[in-house]
Amino acid sequence: MRLLACLMILSASGIVLADSTSCADKFELYAKAQTTWQYDSAKRAIQLLPEYAERINHYRDTQLLSIERRVLAVKLALKHTPDKVQTWGSINNWIDLSPELEAELAQYDPNLSTLSQMHKKMTTQPEIEVDNNFHRTFQTAALSDDAFRQLMDNFNLRSRDINSMSCEK
Repeated sequence: MRLLACLMILSASGIVLADSTSCADKFELYAKAQTTWQYDSAKRAIQLLPEYAERINHYRDTQLLSIERRVLAVKLALKHTPDKVQTWGSINNWIDLSPELEAELAQYDPNLSTLSQMHKKMTTQPEIEVDNNFHRTFQTAALSDDAFRQLMDNFNLRSRDINSMSCEK
């Protein structure tokens, strides 16, 4: 009975008991955690700073597009050029998506080029008109808010859990 309770707790916490998983699945878990963090943190930030909702949503959407792009790039690289994915370190550093590698991977799936063009457009458009105090105001409001810090702690814990998993290419 104790074992069953322990397994249920571990399962609910998101901890994976398997010895290993595929690196593509591991990256998917990380992308899901990032996506959840982007939605939850943006929602809380807008509650704290509703006057900056447009800017916060733009940042969230840019990050979500970046996550989607990297997921596709890692999947393609793991399938077609696994030697270019360094799975031994932090997931953030698995792939160096240089223009050369991106062009190579886009040959396998043209959606990567589309996502990259959309990402470039979002990151190069002029900043949304707001006062220059946004970053300072955001940091002060977010870092002093217990709910926002809890979201950040949850994401960091989940990231550490995922990073500690072993995987096989």
